[in-house]
Amino acid sequence: MDIAILYEDHDIVVIDKPVGVICNRAETVKVETLQDWWESKFKVPSTELLSEDEKYFIERSGLVHRLDKETSGVMIMAKTAAAFVELLRQFKEREVQKSYVALTHGIWKVKHGEIALPIGRRRDDRQKMGVVESGRESVTGYRVISEYKKWEFPRELRVEERGYTGFTLVEFKPKTGRMHQIRVHSRHMGHPIVGDEQY
Repeated sequence: MDIAILYEDHDIVVIDKPVGVICNRAETVKVETLQDWWESKFKVPSTELLSEDEKYFIERSGLVHRLDKETSGVMIMAKTAAAFVELLRQFKEREVQKSYVALTHGIWKVKHGEIALPIGRRRDDRQKMGVVESGRESVTGYRVISEYKKWEFPRELRVEERGYTGFTLVEFKPKTGRMHQIRVHSRHMGHPIVGDEQY
């Protein structure tokens, strides 16, 4: 697996995760994951006589947070148990600021703001997340970067579907870390992310 390392010191490694790479191992995952890559790159100590924090660090293979398979971007991974515990604390207490850029369908009427809608598993499809009343608190800040209206495209690239307005490039800043949060919030606002077949 070819993973670009952007920064590395004694405690952490910062990587550029490409599209198509899965972060977590699972019984249903048959390909190499980011956890496998980390274990091949960094020495994994024996779990004998280790603290619970150290065992958890090894179990997670330095993985502090994750990105969806279809998402590329910068990730930070821990190389030591102490760094792992501290980074988990920073994520949990929302000291880490995350920023994502995505191309969405349609033109947003409100150019910046905050989407605060609870997210949970959908009743009609348990494999998907959605905005549900009984879901967990989920907050996503956003701002429009640029708009691409249909009449600005060459004729052969225009979408002639009735009522279609174009695309918007949006920066998202999630304040919580729910599964598929940006994808779900963006779709709920009527602007699904371009190329997202699931939502």
